[in-house]
Amino acid sequence: MDKKIKFTPEQLTELQSFFQQNDFTANMTLDREYDFSAERSEIFVRAKKIFGNYWLGNLRPLGVNRKMKNFSKDFPVNLLENADADYFSEEISKIYTDPEMLNEYIDRFFEMYEEPVMLGLDCYAKSVGKEVDSLTDEEIHNVVKKVAGVIDETLIETVMQGQQVSEIFGISKKIPQHEDFSEQLNQDKINFYNKWTHCKTKLGAPLFFSELSEDESTNIEGVKNFFANDPAEEQRYIFLRDEFAKTLNSTDKEIYYLSEKGLTQKEIADRLGYKTHSAVSKRMKIMNKDFKKFIGFEN
Repeated sequence: MDKKIKFTPEQLTELQSFFQQNDFTANMTLDREYDFSAERSEIFVRAKKIFGNYWLGNLRPLGVNRKMKNFSKDFPVNLLENADADYFSEEISKIYTDPEMLNEYIDRFFEMYEEPVMLGLDCYAKSVGKEVDSLTDEEIHNVVKKVAGVIDETLIETVMQGQQVSEIFGISKKIPQHEDFSEQLNQDKINFYNKWTHCKTKLGAPLFFSELSEDESTNIEGVKNFFANDPAEEQRYIFLRDEFAKTLNSTDKEIYYLSEKGLTQKEIADRLGYKTHSAVSKRMKIMNKDFKKFIGFEN
């Protein structure tokens, strides 16, 4: 959905008030375990995935323009999405595994949404040169499925506006915490760490390599010196160094740390048993490029 649903101020206030008074997530436990049958478990997982896709699709129109994968499951927006998804998926799986209840809800769906369903069928029939009455069961099923998808997405966005997801994101952005971010290093995590350690602006986006000279850019010792004048900057260096090192294979990790200790490329080559230092030089140049990709400044 490209545009958010526009409510009047009065409608939005009423909607938000309703969700505050009827917060179905209030009594839900974190990391809840379910004892479902195999059939119900399969439906639950499928429903939760569909819900999550609709939720993510609605975030940008609501003004949340960050990648949620950059944040941990404890980030308030992700925490709310998981609680909502669990609640709705549990209800959906209960309905789908009860034939009587399922038929009741199908009838209720067509009563409530007869107009958009008939409009969808009419538009489709015209597009294929048919009358609605001549559509096959498969065609009708596909149209109803698409209409139901639009309705589901709209209903989920209504819930999100009622739960004030935009406002929750705004507050979380103003007062971020360490546990808000995923374990994988990403730009949101780096931005947070910059503010948290009060790093100087000059260290900003280029980080390790792009502001270093050609000679320095193949010597990680130069990077360490780049951060060495301030305790906060040194702390940031250690953080970035160790996060990046986790992505390296054992050989590259050894080269990385030996270079940091001040060993020359020749000394590293001797330590690793290479005949010349050229292999070390090539590996370090690749690491320079990989680091830029790692922090998101190169594709």
